[in-house]
Amino acid sequence: MVGALDSGCSSEPYTAVHRAVPLTAGIALAVTGMAILGLSRTFGQQSTGLAQTGLYRISRNPQLVAAHMMVLGIVMLWPSIYAAGWLVQCVIIGHLMVLTEEEHLQRRFGGIYAQYCKRVPRYIGWTLRSVQIES
Repeated sequence: MVGALDSGCSSEPYTAVHRAVPLTAGIALAVTGMAILGLSRTFGQQSTGLAQTGLYRISRNPQLVAAHMMVLGIVMLWPSIYAAGWLVQCVIIGHLMVLTEEEHLQRRFGGIYAQYCKRVPRYIGWTLRSVQIES
């Protein structure tokens, strides 16, 4: 890569590859999430319990995180004000969808879901409990 930059060659393929990383990672995460749940559970047709393994140990909504990563990748590959608006719209709608789903899961699973929420962040990152400093 350094040679390509020094010789005056375009670095566009290098940057395009980097901009495609969120899209590729999002696709991989979405497929993994669907594989863990199975298609019928992914689309809400069958539910035998609360998913708490695999990606669901890291995020309560890994498929939504994956979808947002895919949209971010598309925005990075083809940047425009319209693409940025699409990303914002997806994030807002996705968050509203999650809030509705959380109410349903709380009613259905009660204390098990409440404990899960304390252990696992809604999207990515850390839960408040995981970053608290014990005195």
